[in-house]
Amino acid sequence: MRHIFTDSQQRKATFILESPLSKLSDLYSNEIKDLAVVWCYYSGKIEGNTYTYVETEALLKDGITSVKKFEDAKMLKNLYNTFVSELEYINKKQNQEVIDERTLFRVHQSISTGLVSNEESGALRTRAVRISGTAYTPPKDIQEIRSKLNEILFEQNSYSNPLEKAVFLHCNIARLQPFIDGNKRTARMIESIALMNADIIPVYSSKDADILNYRKGLISFYETGGYTLYADYFLNRQIERINEIA
Repeated sequence: MRHIFTDSQQRKATFILESPLSKLSDLYSNEIKDLAVVWCYYSGKIEGNTYTYVETEALLKDGITSVKKFEDAKMLKNLYNTFVSELEYINKKQNQEVIDERTLFRVHQSISTGLVSNEESGALRTRAVRISGTAYTPPKDIQEIRSKLNEILFEQNSYSNPLEKAVFLHCNIARLQPFIDGNKRTARMIESIALMNADIIPVYSSKDADILNYRKGLISFYETGGYTLYADYFLNRQIERINEIA
């Protein structure tokens, strides 16, 4: 097993892990609600969701739907329901979520319900997909997809550092594209579960610049298999959040 983080990134990771401002369990109930909303806004905006933050908050907290396409509201509601369900299971009940194939399929089904066909929700894809903005092409054969997914889920156990594990799972699931749609949303949810398992607040942002850096880091991983650019984004965003609060 090779470390994902460079020496300088390891130092940043240590700072995050040792900071009391990283702890999910220290959030008040109103802060947890705000976290769920801003995380869903962030995850949706990466996918091109047209809801503003104010509209997202009104939708998820008050049930007020903006006059925008159904799919955008459904995407946000699915993300919110899934995120809150995982957060309550891990944080309130003080459990750890096992990250295995069953969890991955369940998370995808929850995220994609009403957005893909029932047959393709929570199931490995049986046809090719393309990723915009990159020349990288994910595997097409379902047996290869299943084999690579099993490798990813097995190899995650090599990482004792929860931040490295989260980055590893996110980047590799997104690159494999195991589902017909909703792959990055699923990867971000799995990344967040890995962090919540370690009592760490998940990565999020409402800034356009951060969302651009997320995309750049992931495209770099698609094309090179190198984690550095995404890991920089991931760690820097966590440190910025801590410093903003401090």
